[in-house]
Amino acid sequence: MKTRLVVCALAFFGMQFGYAQETAPVVKDSVAVVPVLAPVSQEMLNKEAFKEQAKAEKALKQAEKDRKSAQREQDRAEKSLKRAEKAKQREQKAREKAIKAREKEIKKAEKEAKRIEKADRSVEKLNDKIDKAEKQLDKMKSKLDKSVSRGKLSDVELQKENLKVSKQELKVSKLEEDLRSAQQKLEKLKR
Repeated sequence: MKTRLVVCALAFFGMQFGYAQETAPVVKDSVAVVPVLAPVSQEMLNKEAFKEQAKAEKALKQAEKDRKSAQREQDRAEKSLKRAEKAKQREQKAREKAIKAREKEIKKAEKEAKRIEKADRSVEKLNDKIDKAEKQLDKMKSKLDKSVSRGKLSDVELQKENLKVSKQELKVSKLEEDLRSAQQKLEKLKR
């Protein structure tokens, strides 16, 4: 048990010795006892702390500058991308507008062609009607002339036949007027 106590005491002193701090030499003055190295080391520590703080602040400022420049570059890239997209959209709209204009012109030309074709058919129909009406008028006149030369018609029947002939002549003249207006319309459309 004594040996244990001795070993523990040695271990305790060894630990105290191992963990003991070094003390600064003390200058004895008649007025007071002041440690010599303590204020010098505190000033050095303060200077080093200020230097480290200045370096940290400088690094922080540099990091902030780098972040801001990266943000500016990113903003510029986004703006140029937006400008490119807008330009692309403008070009697309211009293309679509040109396509619509071409389609509109094509439709207009087709519509004009249909109008001209319709007017041309109208002129042809009127020509056919005039031909038929003139043939019928010639038949009516020849029939009337035959009947008058034979003397089979009375005055009333003669007047009726003359009235039919004059109606047919009016019909032919009206068709000829319609033909002239249709031809004018056709000429106007062809211009």
